[in-house]
Amino acid sequence: MGGELKPDREGFETGGARSLGNRLEAVHGRVRSRFEIDTRALAALRIALGLIILVDLLHRARDMRYFYTDDGVYPVALYEATSSLYDGYSLHGLSGELWFQQLLFAVAAAFAIALILGYRTRLVALVSLLLLVSLQVRNPLVLNGADRLLRVLLLVAILVPLGERWSIDALRRGTARTTVVGFTTAALLVQPIAVLTQNAVLKHGGDTWFAGEAIGIALANDVMTIYLGNHLGNYPALLEALNWIWVTLLTGSVVFLLCTTGRLRALFTLAYIGAFLGMLPVMSVGLFPLVLIAAVLPFLTAPFWDTAASLIPSRRLVDRLPTASHLGPIGRPPVERRVLDALRRRGHESTTSFVVTYGRSLKTVVGVIFLVWILVFSASHATGMAVPDEMESNLPDEQRWGLYTPDPSQSYSWYVAEAETKDGSTFNAFNGEAVVSDRPPDASQEYETFRHRKYMESVRNSAGNEPTEMISGEYANWVCDQLTPYLGDDLETVTIHRFIQQSPVDGEYEEPRQITLVEQRC
Repeated sequence: MGGELKPDREGFETGGARSLGNRLEAVHGRVRSRFEIDTRALAALRIALGLIILVDLLHRARDMRYFYTDDGVYPVALYEATSSLYDGYSLHGLSGELWFQQLLFAVAAAFAIALILGYRTRLVALVSLLLLVSLQVRNPLVLNGADRLLRVLLLVAILVPLGERWSIDALRRGTARTTVVGFTTAALLVQPIAVLTQNAVLKHGGDTWFAGEAIGIALANDVMTIYLGNHLGNYPALLEALNWIWVTLLTGSVVFLLCTTGRLRALFTLAYIGAFLGMLPVMSVGLFPLVLIAAVLPFLTAPFWDTAASLIPSRRLVDRLPTASHLGPIGRPPVERRVLDALRRRGHESTTSFVVTYGRSLKTVVGVIFLVWILVFSASHATGMAVPDEMESNLPDEQRWGLYTPDPSQSYSWYVAEAETKDGSTFNAFNGEAVVSDRPPDASQEYETFRHRKYMESVRNSAGNEPTEMISGEYANWVCDQLTPYLGDDLETVTIHRFIQQSPVDGEYEEPRQITLVEQRC
């Protein structure tokens, strides 16, 4: 008989450990693949951010005097007394002169163009962020959630290599990675997921979104509805279908965008981009569609970019692309790289290695901090739970995403400035006609832009509110100033009225309700 068989305990333990290690490695690989970003997608994000900043600047420039100078409705003195966003620190607030604002707008546009081209990308993106925040702080009365999302997205995007591809930086460097992954990319991908998921959770607190009624109600808001949106109300079945599609996209964003890879992720990303594009001709929500599109661009995977590249006559395109030699002086390697190379040549290899390693580690730590910030504060706003005192932020609203939550508004407003002369006659201060309470044919046309609408909402909110009532008073003073050159001493008072129209039920409109916000002697 042979000897007693004994299990090889060491071999068993080694095999078990190897099996566990393989499983953990496989899990790590799957998680890693979910947070990996194609550098072409980062290049597209960089270009999109630069273009959005330019669009924003051009849109604001038309009302530069009105919103940002001492000749407008929000002079520097009022800004200094009322602005609380980022504690009111604004380079744009140093002067109320038109030329000063024009100069800063031009500088911001130049940096936005440099961002699009990818020249000194991280530094240029940081300066663009500072100028953007300064502009927003100068007049917070005209901002909406899209402005907040733009500054948050630009802040998070600074951490990732936006200039890795399709950029002057890439030409100067001579090399480029195809993909990048880390805590910084995780933060960038989680940001739009946090926006969409929080919005879905907040919508659960209402009665209409998960009953299929909300988009129909939203489009009945004549102030917010534009162009194609004015006609969609004739198709209730389509509106209900769109409602459920939108709710599904919001609720399932984690699964559709974050849990997928490859072609499937690219297809879902294109579906979200299509939904955001659909908002443009329907609702007056400012930059939201454009910023949301930019936010999901990093989810476009290699199969999408490879397919797009196959549609381009690559040889002809490559022949036309510039090289580092075409860039002249700016084609030289960055200063920091030249300094590191010089240190290596002088035998300071350990010093340069430490600097590079420290920089990468610091970027990872900042990425972790940003990821925690996004997750914790988004969850806090979605659930109503308070964050720990140790994590309390001076800017708690930066991760609040509540557009059309918990339900769309079922009323809308417009405003009329009524002038009265010494003989007792009254008229609309801006068109000279009699003030009437009739509902306008298209209430969205009562505002020149969505920023005018946001400003008048601020005027409304400040009326009778002692800490900020000077905002509504300043607006009335501005109206007086516009009329005085024509009426002189005959102008007696200016009164700001708000008209409130309930959205129609079964096509029937109620009579608008009129409220006097402020009455100012001129």
